[in-house]
Amino acid sequence: MKCIPILILSLTVPAVIGQTGTASITGTVLDAKTQKPLPAALVIASRSGAPPFTRNTKSGGDGAYQIQGLTPGNYLVCVQASGDQYLNPCEWNGNPAGVTLVSGQAATGIKIALTPASVLNVQVNDAQKALSQLTKDGRRPDLSVGVWGPRGTYYPARAVSSPTGTAGSQASIPTYSYRLPVPRDTALNFYIASHDLKLGDANGVALPANASQQAFKHATGDANPRSFTFTVLGKLP
Repeated sequence: MKCIPILILSLTVPAVIGQTGTASITGTVLDAKTQKPLPAALVIASRSGAPPFTRNTKSGGDGAYQIQGLTPGNYLVCVQASGDQYLNPCEWNGNPAGVTLVSGQAATGIKIALTPASVLNVQVNDAQKALSQLTKDGRRPDLSVGVWGPRGTYYPARAVSSPTGTAGSQASIPTYSYRLPVPRDTALNFYIASHDLKLGDANGVALPANASQQAFKHATGDANPRSFTFTVLGKLP
């Protein structure tokens, strides 16, 4: 019986197009005024276009950050500093860092300078405890607290605490606190409204149309930035 030789071929398969190396962005988060590094800031790289793609990391003690595992594309780099001391460059019409990455690229030296913010404080007194009661259809009561920016963008304030007791004449009055970092020396409009609750001013006088919109500005060097206080008078029928 005659043996037939078998030819064994060793093939090198080229990489499939699209399975290429990932890229990265490296840089530093700084205070725009003092140029000092800012640690523990959340740095977010977001790729424009579809599908959406984001990666994030936190800056180290020296303000340095590195975001790895990025696919090619155009990115905006946003930063949320710890606390409320700085503005996110992707908000308030800021100037976020833009980075275009190709496969395997390591973009370095991307400095992000954060502008110091002022902080708007809002208190909502709720003697009726209406905010803690669900509506008839099982929802938490609607309450909009925020600021309209100079270009018509609405920025909601953040609830920073569960109700704390505020001393009243007979009993402790539950008080909800809201905070929002805002730019200095900028004309803004504070806004509060509700579809479920009857609202009043600090003295308990009912708000016209159950809403309030007030212009304000936090000037640089102002020792007492503007704050607002309102009252929940009860549920709307």
